[in-house]
Amino acid sequence: MSNGIASSLAARLSHGGMAKTSIIAAFRRSVDNATSFLDELYASDDADEELISGALAQETGLLFDKIRSDVGVIAPTASAFAWLIQIRHALVVTANRQILIYIAPTMRDLPVLKTQLAQSRDMALRLRITTRSHLSEFLRTRHENALLANALNMVEVANHGFSARIVLTGRQGIFVGLIGAAILSGIAMAPSSLSCILHMIFSLFFVACILLRILAIRAADTRVTAVRPAAAMRKLPVYSVMIALYREVDVVPQLIRSMKQLNWPLSRLEVFFLCEADDTATLTAFESQRLPHGFKVVPVPCLGPRTKPKALNYGLQLVNGEFVVVYDAEDRPHPDQLAEAWQRFTAAEGDLACLQAPLVIANAHEGWIARLFAFEYAANFFGLLPWLASKGLVLPLGGSSNHFRRECLIAVGGWDPYNVTEDAELGTRLVRSGFRVEMLSLPTIEDAPTEAAVWLRQRTRWLKGWTQTWLVEMRHPVRLFRDLGPRRFLVYHGLAAGLIVSSLLYPFMLVFMAYSVFSLILYDTSITNRSILLFDFMNITMGFLSFHALGRSSTAGKRIKGPILRCVPLYWLMMSMAAWRAVKQLCTKPFLWEKTPHRPFARENPDPSR
Repeated sequence: MSNGIASSLAARLSHGGMAKTSIIAAFRRSVDNATSFLDELYASDDADEELISGALAQETGLLFDKIRSDVGVIAPTASAFAWLIQIRHALVVTANRQILIYIAPTMRDLPVLKTQLAQSRDMALRLRITTRSHLSEFLRTRHENALLANALNMVEVANHGFSARIVLTGRQGIFVGLIGAAILSGIAMAPSSLSCILHMIFSLFFVACILLRILAIRAADTRVTAVRPAAAMRKLPVYSVMIALYREVDVVPQLIRSMKQLNWPLSRLEVFFLCEADDTATLTAFESQRLPHGFKVVPVPCLGPRTKPKALNYGLQLVNGEFVVVYDAEDRPHPDQLAEAWQRFTAAEGDLACLQAPLVIANAHEGWIARLFAFEYAANFFGLLPWLASKGLVLPLGGSSNHFRRECLIAVGGWDPYNVTEDAELGTRLVRSGFRVEMLSLPTIEDAPTEAAVWLRQRTRWLKGWTQTWLVEMRHPVRLFRDLGPRRFLVYHGLAAGLIVSSLLYPFMLVFMAYSVFSLILYDTSITNRSILLFDFMNITMGFLSFHALGRSSTAGKRIKGPILRCVPLYWLMMSMAAWRAVKQLCTKPFLWEKTPHRPFARENPDPSR
């Protein structure tokens, strides 16, 4: 019966003006992709959603209509839906108290509709066919407040107490106060001994960072996974792409082109551009573009923190994909990245929740800041993260190219809307919940900041978010130890606390070394001061060398031209400036999201498929 309905529907569409070549191509794609003929019709280049919905109405003998704005919604109610996009109907009451049912049927629904309507005239009078996009937008706007409330609260509902909404708990505040009091007492009673003890304790954080880099050098990943193109595979699932944007007018055309280049059937792909509702410039930029089927612009309400994780949580309730990937506005992912991720997910157990694609910086030639940024990414995404993944340790996600099983993402409550480094926090929470996070091989191309002010704002946000994450995880240290186990617990603190503390104390260590050298030359020749100075010198030197060796151990790092090692001391001073700026913001503006502006990539930037 379905073949007969498909043929009848094709005839109606041809009579309505749709090109026969498009109809035939949709038939062929439905066979090749093992998908629905109707889904492939929507994915056609010249698809007219109203024409297709009108043909569906004729086929079922129903009326085609759009939902009026003055109707009241009976179902689904805000408390009844779990994920709005899965609902294909709306029960409404009109101004004259008539109850109507608007539906956007699938191909499987058509035989059922034709059979049931023949038996129920009353149902036939109440049913209306409407377009998919109109129904989904109607339901989204009518339940906008509930969607926003879920976006703000879902992480706390799933994981009570795991939100950065509260910067410091009362217990943590008391602990910080006691430490402060102890330090003040030490300064009054034995300042030299206290200085020596604190110096050695804080130096251990530098040692931890060095050890992690040395261990990761052995795992530097230069391999590329053999990936079967998606076109050669059948029965592919729906893959959802989410991109949060704010003030991104300049990169809109580039972003759409990059998403079009993904090797995944359009009938099984949906791309959500999540824009702030008051960002009229970016919304207007999308209106001027012709978007393929499944590419949707979603205005995100401006209430609550204006952060990327809030927008992603809002979008998560609208996506239909079995798998979800997050990209940034300037990203150019490898065309086969979705295919590699899907093959890895299907070959693994269900506890593989997330795959992180490596990020490669394309504009390292545009100044020393971009060059050091690119080198840092090479060390992180081709050295440190692969080692962490291979050992089953906590893997702090990058902010882009995170591929998820949607059910796992939902199970842990999505992202924390109050954390400004939501990626690293989510990676920790996934591992604490018993899930695994691994790495992909096919990269995403990005561009680095080239101006010091832009870099400083971005790095401030990252370090503020890392601090937020560490404070949240340490609200219950014993529980964290039980969740992670001894090995992962120690490595996590070496990574998270090591990054924060070493960034904060790096300039003070340099000042102390200069003072110690000056003292030794003039008057102080004690063995203790000589030993401390030697230890500090080794710490700093090994920090520079281990960072350089880790970056150069990968192919991506070896390709970066220009001086690296001699620029690292200044680069780390900038990082320390960002760290102290982050501490200040954590006290005054904890949820401030300092936007990193993006620009269209230059022609000389590499093709991500190479």
